[in-house]
Amino acid sequence: MNTIPLLFNDPTPYVAPSDWTPLYFLSIVLVVLIVFVVIVGGFLLFLVRRNKRESESRDVRETMFTAPPGTESERVPAPSNQPHKLPLSKPSQSQIAEDSQPRPAIFIAYRRDDSIDVTGRIYDRLCQHFGKQNVFKDVDSIPLGVDFRKHLGDSVGQCDVLLTVIGRHWLAGDSGHRRLDDVHDFVRIEMEAALKRNIPLVPVLVQGASMPSLEDLPEILQSLVYRNGIPVRPDPDFHQDMDRLIKGIEGYLKNTSNS
Repeated sequence: MNTIPLLFNDPTPYVAPSDWTPLYFLSIVLVVLIVFVVIVGGFLLFLVRRNKRESESRDVRETMFTAPPGTESERVPAPSNQPHKLPLSKPSQSQIAEDSQPRPAIFIAYRRDDSIDVTGRIYDRLCQHFGKQNVFKDVDSIPLGVDFRKHLGDSVGQCDVLLTVIGRHWLAGDSGHRRLDDVHDFVRIEMEAALKRNIPLVPVLVQGASMPSLEDLPEILQSLVYRNGIPVRPDPDFHQDMDRLIKGIEGYLKNTSNS
């Protein structure tokens, strides 16, 4: 064993570090852990106290700006910067009825077995531009159980423009008879209603069809041949022709609104 000379006449020899026992190292580690726990504990205690003080301060502020129980009804509302609005006048019954039944501006008369495909495209373009509530397409909009003759006549009378879609089989009927000779024919009822009310009637020629002649029409509808029509061709000319048709309809609607 290595020894160091005695100091102050201490009979106990000093033991060199190489001879220290494991218990000595364990003691050092334990001291370090205790110091670490004390530091961490002090820091956590500081955080807890700070949070508690902030919570108490927040409660005090809320108490200062909160009315005591039972005084909510006595609290005076804060002044508003919004201008005071006077109550609107109560609408009349006639106004309510008029608003609940929007007026269709455009009526489309056509035959299903003649031009249902192109009429559907025309209807979609008109709805896209004028709104669906402003376009009426015959039997699709007729309520069940009503007299279709009266309903069609009334609907046409509420419109500003009537479009008659004429295809290649518009005149043809069963057994070689003209459809327009039948007084119950939908298209005839719609066209008669427009002519009697002096509503603009626009022939829309599709599928390469041409205007009917005087001999092709009943006498009550013969004025149709003097109406200026417009062809609506298939693609690639469809949208160009529809633009022209929409522009013409807008002119009718503008004149109606001005009058």
